[in-house]
Amino acid sequence: MHFQITAHRRAALGSILLAVTLLACLVRPAGASASAAGLFSWKAATVNKTDGQLFSTMEQAGLNTLYQNFSSKTSRQAHMAAFLESAMERGITVYQLTGDPSWALDAEGARLCEAVEEAAAYNRRVERKFLSLREEDGKAWDAVPRLAGIVFDVEPYLLDAWDEDPGEVMDSFVSGMKRAYALAKENSLEVVLCIPWFYDTQGLTKGLRRLVRDCCDSVLVMNYYRGAEIGHIAAEAELAAAHGKGLITAYELQKADGQQVLEANTYYSEGLDAVRENFTALQAAYQDISMALHDYRALEEVLADE
Repeated sequence: MHFQITAHRRAALGSILLAVTLLACLVRPAGASASAAGLFSWKAATVNKTDGQLFSTMEQAGLNTLYQNFSSKTSRQAHMAAFLESAMERGITVYQLTGDPSWALDAEGARLCEAVEEAAAYNRRVERKFLSLREEDGKAWDAVPRLAGIVFDVEPYLLDAWDEDPGEVMDSFVSGMKRAYALAKENSLEVVLCIPWFYDTQGLTKGLRRLVRDCCDSVLVMNYYRGAEIGHIAAEAELAAAHGKGLITAYELQKADGQQVLEANTYYSEGLDAVRENFTALQAAYQDISMALHDYRALEEVLADE
């Protein structure tokens, strides 16, 4: 997830209390798990690891929803099945995380729809593998592991075409997303759509409304401007409430590099206590709001410093 602010754009009982404190602050957004607290994980190879470090880190931080990038080249069927089963056993809901700015340029949404079909195919393959293994070992099961949905992080404003005509790119993006959303519904997949906080400040309120109303179950706002989160998410909160959509605010944890991530964008130095404090204020302002952290590797660094 890339974002830069321009004119155009933190003893075992202690860990448990940390998790409970954060989860107790959360409420259920429409189209998402109860008390959802999410984490972005971009490295597809993480799926193949069996040490459980990802899920342990999430539990330490009180997170129960994972936005995980997958790769058909590196994520084998057996690994996918084991990964999703382990997540299910720990009470972690998993979404496929994907997207590329270029996808916004196709009004037919071909690549967006391919991603939906890929997620649906993952679920079919994982179900077959899981049931096959259960039949072999004779174990009973209460539920079948699966992807709950797909998180689209497209970010069309990173395109050169956006600088030339943002309205045209937005129209194309909305058109493609509508097709992908319809296909996701056919396959019983939720859609979480990542957006920046600034669409409404650039004369794109109409496009923003269409994205929220017609293209997703939940809108995840990359609300990366420390201290200004309440004001920056106001328009998105109003639209989400009006159209019965889930609202998620994302916090950046990556270390500032002076280019893609500025000090004003991130809670890397402030830590998770500052995130919790800010989220409590957001809840007081909007009530029906959830949260997510970006991203896994950054979270590990922040936790190591606490």
